[in-house]
Amino acid sequence: MRWAGFNMLVLFLFVLSGVTAGQMPGYNAKPGYDATVQDVSVLRLIANPQPYDGKRVRFIGFLRLEFEGDAIYLHREDYQHQISQNALWINLPHDMTKQEQQAVNMHYVICAGVFQASNHGHMGMFSGEITEITRLQSWDREIK
Repeated sequence: MRWAGFNMLVLFLFVLSGVTAGQMPGYNAKPGYDATVQDVSVLRLIANPQPYDGKRVRFIGFLRLEFEGDAIYLHREDYQHQISQNALWINLPHDMTKQEQQAVNMHYVICAGVFQASNHGHMGMFSGEITEITRLQSWDREIK
């Protein structure tokens, strides 16, 4: 019985804080359904980039924001082992706030933007580039 009350209190505080399924932390310039974007995996963008070149895509990956290294990696381990070929360089939106950046840095994120297959970010180290980002939100989920 005691745990039920505690769980209700935690749920209430979670909802009160404004962190709901529709309001994930991060940046979302155009909330709502976007029919122009194509869902794809980071792996597919890296392995077969040409069909997606210049197209609006949406994908999930691990985000690291750092000097000369803003990128979304296939996996957290790829970042930890500095495997930049398993990552896409990202051009952050100019209107993304520092708080929004901090909310998503070092987290799995959902990203929507335009994929550029021939651009490879800082010193050509990455497997492509994402520009014109309209969504960059936390995708971390608790696994029970």
